[in-house]
Amino acid sequence: RSTFSVKLAPITRKSSDGGSALDDGSCASPAALEPCTEEHGGAYASAHDPLRSKGQGASQLAYTIDEAVGAHTPPANTLGFTRKLNLDRVLEKQERKAGAGKHGRLLRDHRMSPAAAVRSAATGAANNATSGALLTAGVVSDVYVSSPMLTDDMQNQAQASQNESERINDILKYSMDGLHIGTDAAAVDRARSTGSASPDAATTVPGTDDQFVVEHLNVGNIGLFNAVNASLDLFAERVWIGELGISTDDWSEARKEAVSNKLLDEFETLPVFVSDKQFEGHYGRFSKQLIWPAFHYIMPEMPQWHGWEKSAYEASIATCQAFADRIAEIYREGDIIWVNDYHLMLLPKLIRERLPNAHIGFFLHIPFPSSEIFRCLHVRRELLEGMLGADVVGLQTFSYKRHFVHTAKRVLGVTGSPSGLILEDGRHVVVGQYAMGLDPIGVEEKWSNASVGELIEFLNEKYAGKYLLVGRDKLDHVKGVRQKLLGYEAFLSENPEFVSKTVLIQIALTTAEHNELQVQVMDVVNRINSKFGTIEHQPVVFFHKDIPYSHYLALLSSADAMVITSLRDGMNLTSHEYVLCQREKNSPLILSEFVGTYGSFNGGALCVNPMDTKAISRAIYDALTMNPEEKQYRWSLLHRQVLTNSATSFVSSFVGDIESAHAQARGSNTTSPALAQAAE
Repeated sequence: RSTFSVKLAPITRKSSDGGSALDDGSCASPAALEPCTEEHGGAYASAHDPLRSKGQGASQLAYTIDEAVGAHTPPANTLGFTRKLNLDRVLEKQERKAGAGKHGRLLRDHRMSPAAAVRSAATGAANNATSGALLTAGVVSDVYVSSPMLTDDMQNQAQASQNESERINDILKYSMDGLHIGTDAAAVDRARSTGSASPDAATTVPGTDDQFVVEHLNVGNIGLFNAVNASLDLFAERVWIGELGISTDDWSEARKEAVSNKLLDEFETLPVFVSDKQFEGHYGRFSKQLIWPAFHYIMPEMPQWHGWEKSAYEASIATCQAFADRIAEIYREGDIIWVNDYHLMLLPKLIRERLPNAHIGFFLHIPFPSSEIFRCLHVRRELLEGMLGADVVGLQTFSYKRHFVHTAKRVLGVTGSPSGLILEDGRHVVVGQYAMGLDPIGVEEKWSNASVGELIEFLNEKYAGKYLLVGRDKLDHVKGVRQKLLGYEAFLSENPEFVSKTVLIQIALTTAEHNELQVQVMDVVNRINSKFGTIEHQPVVFFHKDIPYSHYLALLSSADAMVITSLRDGMNLTSHEYVLCQREKNSPLILSEFVGTYGSFNGGALCVNPMDTKAISRAIYDALTMNPEEKQYRWSLLHRQVLTNSATSFVSSFVGDIESAHAQARGSNTTSPALAQAAE
C-alpha cells in the first residue's frame, strides 16, 4: 500500500474570541497541515497529487503510518497520520449539494429514470477509478424527518395507527435511536431555533399544504458515518441508503417522493420505506431477538424470544427486498455497493440477483460466532448465502474471519482458498479482516475546542486528589456493565486505602427495555455507594443517559483509567477515543479480551477476563499504581495503533478490495495488496 503521512500542527484550543491559545507556542493554527519530511518517514503527497491512477483501484489509498516498527515516531503534540485536503473535491461536493453530480447528473432525475442515466461499459472504462459512486446501505439513517404541518385526516390516521399496537411503537421508538416524526407546526420553529435546520429548511409537498423539515441527528452507526465522510476523496459521490426508523404507513406517495427528493438532493441520502409491521418483524424480532443475541453468544429461546418465528424471517426478506429495489433504482455501472451490518445479511444475494455485475461488499460490525453457535440458527444457510452474494465479506478480527470461513465450509460445503471461499458456481468471494478506526483529525478538532478545556479544568478541580475511573457503555448484558461494577466493588474491598479517593463515573446509554431489565446494575451501584460512600464521597456516579460530546471528551481526558469489560463486542471505538484524549496524562486502558480491539491493543492495554472480578480488581489497582514511564510506553503503543488503523485506512482498504476482487472475478489481473498477501 502507498503511504501518505501528513503532520498536524500542535494542538491548540480555540478561544472564545476566535483566536488560538497554543499549547507550546510552536504553531499558529491547529488546522495547518503540511507533508511529513523524510525525517518522519513515509511517502509524500501534495494536495494536488492524484489519489488513484487509472485501473489501480482504491487499494492505492491506504492512509496509514509506515508499519515498520519505529519507522515513524510522532513528535510531541504532533499527529503522524494522514489526510488529503482536496479543494477540487470540496467544490465538487458543493456542486452536488446544488443538485448536480460530478458528471452533470441530477441525482433526483437519475433516481426517477434510472435507465436513462446508466453509463455504457465503454464510458465506464474510459473514466478513472474515482468516477464511481459509493452506495452505502444501512438499516437506519441518521436524519430526522419532522412533519410540522399535516392535514387533519393524516393526523387522525397517525393517531389511530399509534394506538393500534403499543408493542410496535415501543420497538420503533427504540430502534430509531431518537428519531421522531412530529405532527405539529412547532417542529419548524424548534429546528430553526436549535440551528439543526436552516431558516428556509421547511419543504412543502407539491400540491398540498403538508410541510416537513430535515435535521441531522448524531445517532446510528456514527463510526461508519465518520469513516466514510473522512474518505470522501475516494469517491466521485456517495449516497446513504437506509430506513428512516419512523412510521411512514400514513404517508402519501407525494410525501414519500418529496422527502426522497429532499434527502437525496441535499443530504445524499435515499430512504427505504417499509411498513411498521415489516420493520417490527425485521428489526425488532429477526435482527434484535435472533441474530444479535446469537452473534454475541446468547442463545435466544422460545417463547421469550420471537426471532425464530416464520413471520419474522419473512419480514426481514421483505425489508431487504425493499432495499434491493431501492438500490437498483439509483445504481449505475461502476458504482460500489457497500452493505453494512447484521440487519442486512440477506441483502447482498438479493442485489446480486438484480445486478449480476455489480461491485458489492458486505461488512459485519459485530462479532461472528463460532460454528457451534451459528449452526443452531434455523436460517443458517440463508444467512450465509445472503452474505456470500458480495464480492468481499469483511469482518473485524482474524478470529471472526476464521469463524466465518469455517462455518461456510461446514454448512454450505464450499471450498476454501488462500483469500476466501470458492462457491459452487465457481465464483470467488474474498473474506477479509478490516480493523475499523476513527478519524483522528476529527476527534482532535473537537478536543481542541475551548469548552472542552474548561470542562477538563472543572473536572480536575472537582475531583482533585481522587482517582477517576470512567466507563461508557450501552446498558445491555453483553457490554458487561454489571461485571465492571462487581470488579470495582472487589477492588474497594481489597484495597481500603483507595475507598475514599476513587470514583467511578459510568455513562450507561439507554437501550431496549428488555435488555436493561436483564442487566440489573442498580442493585450493585446502590450497594457500593451505601457500603463505601459517605456524605462527602460517592464511589459510583451513574448516569443512565448519554452526555454531550464535549463533556464526554473532557471526561476521557481527565480519567486516570478507563474500564471496558464487554462480554462480547466489536471494535469498541470508545477505546480509540480514550487513547486520543490521553495525549497529556497517558492514563492506562483496562480492556476486555473479548473486544475486537483486543488483538491490536494487546501489550498496550491491561487486558482482563470480564467474568473474573478478581482480575478486574487487580487491573484497576495496577492502573492506578502504574509508574509514569510504563504509562507513557503503553500509551504510545495504543496511540500508534489508533493512528495506523484509522477511518480512512479502513474505508480505502475495504473499498479497494471490493474493486480488486470484482476485477479478479471477471478475469482481471488487478490484485489489491491485501489479496496478494493472502495469496502468499
